[in-house]
Amino acid sequence: MIDDGIARESDFTGPEEDDGDLLYRTALGPRGCVFLLPTRGCRLHGTGYKPEVCTEVPRDPEEVAELAGYGMLPCHGSWKWQEE
Repeated sequence: MIDDGIARESDFTGPEEDDGDLLYRTALGPRGCVFLLPTRGCRLHGTGYKPEVCTEVPRDPEEVAELAGYGMLPCHGSWKWQEE
């Protein structure tokens, strides 16, 4: 992402080691994930670089609560799951 000009080093934190893997996380800005556009949406859409986790979770209100408890919903900031 950095080599292709999609991101800067400051867009990430880490690395952190987890079971021998080095993990980098997206940094947080005023609205949450640094890749959020100013009004709505993600600037990674259509780039081929959208992180897998962004498309797979959260799947239900329980997962929202669990991930929020770990501080792992940066793109949602203070967003709360709304059941319809």
